[in-house]
Amino acid sequence: MITERPAPTRERILDAAVDLFGRRGFSATSVGDIERAAGLTPRAGALYKHFPSKVALLEAAVERRSRAVDELEPLVAAAGRAEGGLPMLARLAFIEIGRDQDVLRIVMREGENFPELRDRFYDRIVRRGHEQTVELLRRLAGPGPREIDMEALAAVLLGSLINYHVLGTLFGRPAAGVTEERFLEAWADSCTRLLESHGLLHRAPTPEVSA
Repeated sequence: MITERPAPTRERILDAAVDLFGRRGFSATSVGDIERAAGLTPRAGALYKHFPSKVALLEAAVERRSRAVDELEPLVAAAGRAEGGLPMLARLAFIEIGRDQDVLRIVMREGENFPELRDRFYDRIVRRGHEQTVELLRRLAGPGPREIDMEALAAVLLGSLINYHVLGTLFGRPAAGVTEERFLEAWADSCTRLLESHGLLHRAPTPEVSA
């Protein structure tokens, strides 16, 4: 029988902190609350063996998500070379945006109190994700003159993915009842048609079927 290994203590503490900070707020969450949620004895000092302060937990949460975005680089490059790259991009971005939601909730809630943390989240996650999307769109479009603003298009495409997640989080249900599968299919199709309309993307011709 194969049993799953428990997550390292440091990761359990960080996961618990992200969840509590997002739901309760930074100030309303005590060190003891975090230790208890992580399955540790409250106020026994276990948290401080891994993190020097509660603020360090916020910094570690952003750093963990930024590393995840950096690790997407080879996958984004592969999507740019593959047939069906746009659907692949949609799914990659959709999954990562979903993973960002807890940290984003903290940044939105605590950003004014921790402006450096907010700026780091923007630079390392939001801006980097946008740059990766722009690069993929350029690879899909190929060489040659372009009349479309790729940076603006990337912002529109990512914005729609983020909005779908945010609405689902706020209301606890898919936007207008549209499932993830339907949304991603429409997203990829709309992007493909837009690029085609500017002559930047061409579908492979459909082979003729002889009678």
